[in-house]
Amino acid sequence: MRLPCARPAVPCGQRTAESRDRRSSQVCGGREGARWRLCGPGALGYSAGVLKDKVVIVTGAGSGIGRGYAAGFCADGALVVGFGRTASRLEETAEKHGRGRMSFVVGDVSKGEDVERLFAEAEAKHGRVDVLVNNAAVYPKEHFLDADMDAFERALRVNVMGVARTCHRALPGMLERGFGRIINIGSFAFKAPIPRSALYSSSKGAVDALTKAIAADVGHPNVLVNQLMPGIYRTGMTPDQGEDPMSAYPWARNLATLPHGGPHGKTFLLGELIEDQAPQGLRGKVKSKVKRLLGR
Repeated sequence: MRLPCARPAVPCGQRTAESRDRRSSQVCGGREGARWRLCGPGALGYSAGVLKDKVVIVTGAGSGIGRGYAAGFCADGALVVGFGRTASRLEETAEKHGRGRMSFVVGDVSKGEDVERLFAEAEAKHGRVDVLVNNAAVYPKEHFLDADMDAFERALRVNVMGVARTCHRALPGMLERGFGRIINIGSFAFKAPIPRSALYSSSKGAVDALTKAIAADVGHPNVLVNQLMPGIYRTGMTPDQGEDPMSAYPWARNLATLPHGGPHGKTFLLGELIEDQAPQGLRGKVKSKVKRLLGR
């Protein structure tokens, strides 16, 4: 299945009306030091069929943004394997949004045996895993001094070790086949921690570093590891603010359909990625929009 190709970036100072219009519907980039940009849900010149029958694992697929990701991938023809701790929620996602293309595995992403079972069942059913979306996370909202350190450690195992375990299990097969997309769901919270977020903010900082380090180790032009910071959505973590979680999918789709040689080890914030002129393009920096997003 042919993926869309990226076009070379237009050098700064030479933007034309045509190039500005073109950037609104595709990824721009190509050579070292260029700026990669996902400008909207229609980036990459996305067309129906690109994701058809791709095998996608979505962790935390039982609710919130994870449910939105699972629903979107199913709608685009992918074969989705949802993962989470609550069978009834996963079943609801599959029944309401799966279109007959979603199965699920119940388990805890922090447990190695559960992660192994997830991949074993996905591979037994579909033969491979093409895309991994690491969405599962917990957010205990409590003052740091009130936190139980054992519970704090358990939460870090979900938010950080869960990402490490799934990436570690997915990558060998992706590298062997020469194709794979890993999307780790991050958060701008680590850039500007707010009160009662010590666990969540610190864990997302670890995910940011982990994503870039894994990408540097992998170094494959068609096995791409990136991070998406989707902003605030109405979920169990933030029930009274933000966007409809079902609308988060297009940005994940953009990363899942990145072309061969696309951005690698980068962070996308609300669909935008800024490269920091690093050698081989293996480091990224996040454009700060945190104060506006937090309403400060």
